[in-house]
Amino acid sequence: MLKTPQKILVIRLSSLGDIVVMTPIFRALRERYPTAQIDYLIKTEFQSLLENNPFISNLLVFDAKSGFRGWRKLCRKLAAEHYDIYIDMHNNLRSRVLGHYLRRASLLRFHKPRLKRFLLFYFYINIFRKNFTLLSEYFKVLKPLKISNAALIPEIVLSDSAVQRTAEILVEQDIHQPFVVLLAVAAWANKRYSINKYRELSRRIVEKYNVQVVWLGGKKDHYLNEISGSKDPKNIFLIDETTLDESIAILSKSSLVIGNDTGLSYAAEAVGTPLIVILGPTSRETGAGPFGPDSQSIQQQLWCRPCSQKGNRKCYRKRQYCLENISVDEIFGVVQSVLDGEKK
Repeated sequence: MLKTPQKILVIRLSSLGDIVVMTPIFRALRERYPTAQIDYLIKTEFQSLLENNPFISNLLVFDAKSGFRGWRKLCRKLAAEHYDIYIDMHNNLRSRVLGHYLRRASLLRFHKPRLKRFLLFYFYINIFRKNFTLLSEYFKVLKPLKISNAALIPEIVLSDSAVQRTAEILVEQDIHQPFVVLLAVAAWANKRYSINKYRELSRRIVEKYNVQVVWLGGKKDHYLNEISGSKDPKNIFLIDETTLDESIAILSKSSLVIGNDTGLSYAAEAVGTPLIVILGPTSRETGAGPFGPDSQSIQQQLWCRPCSQKGNRKCYRKRQYCLENISVDEIFGVVQSVLDGEKK
């Protein structure tokens, strides 16, 4: 391993949550190598997350639509850059193919705890260490570089244009600070807390604090359509109306974000907003859970959870107790502790 590398390439193509959690490594790399060229390769749809990160020299993007042919073309281009260190934080087929093209570079690769998770999901044998977090696993990869500061938390730097556009959206939608954001979304249905319970939670927040509640969602979150049509000045629905960076900028303006285990939830604390994350079939062993000092998770301690890495495994019990047993009272109690604490 070179003591003074001049060019470093980091790859983590997706997904949103993994990329957000990994962001502290760029600060750590820059502090360790202040003059090095630190490049990062990411999928096009997540580009806005890191295009303003001051610790990255060049943000390289890959369009998945270009397929394997496009990937090979990009690999040849990157091979000509003669990187000294290749940090593979994705460890999938694409990143391994790229590693072949960059075989002259020193390789650092993230190893997913697949065996540990298999034992946990299917035999309920938990051999994870008690202080396991996904972020600490990312920092383990950097240990040969004498980087071990896993105390850092995720961070996203917003562009001036995103902040300006968001200010305009808030004016157009007649949204006033302070407000609370609800992220009742998740790619997998098993990770979604009850919409009706979210509605009850919203009602209590409005009743006690007289603030607006903003519901954020994307074009795939069609299950929110049943409630987004209601006209209520205290409940604002922004479903498929904002880009990724605009959504994150809205999170940065809110007093509190409450959401499911999804990437956008973790983006909230990456821009300095307290987060309450509701965990169902996932847990810290799967990479879930907040990192910020003002953030909290709400979860049930059950023998059957966690049951899958992404929350995509069908629940094999009669009811999904991991989410159904979480009451609105429990969540609202945490909401009060955060909002009342801010007032003080």
